[in-house]
Amino acid sequence: MSSDGINVRAVVKIDANALRWFQREAPQKLELARKRAVEAAGMVWADETKQITRDEDHIDTSLYINSIGYSTGSPSNPLYVIDEGRGKTVLKIGADVEYAESLEKRFSIMARGLDVAESRMRKVATTQVKKTLFGGSE
Repeated sequence: MSSDGINVRAVVKIDANALRWFQREAPQKLELARKRAVEAAGMVWADETKQITRDEDHIDTSLYINSIGYSTGSPSNPLYVIDEGRGKTVLKIGADVEYAESLEKRFSIMARGLDVAESRMRKVATTQVKKTLFGGSE
């Protein structure tokens, strides 16, 4: 895994006329939809990664598990930085604990979490975009 991380993309098909309308009349809705999609996908990844860590008994401290992606207890030190640029939202997510890197090198926990979660990440991202833009879940 590079220091830039891994890119996961979700594609939501929107009618061209609808897209132009949102760009012209409600560009903030497009930005909000993108942000919600990225956040939801990150939560799914974190949940799967936490589950792998617990199931495989990789580490017996709650600090690591509680720190993956978002805090699920105390103590915790999650890495969660969302950066919204022009037309792009980037979420840097992980566990900001000193031994996270060595665990990843040995067991590929986070990478495997991504493999397991990727399909569901796309689904929740798509759902968030549709809910935000159109008010529905379909």
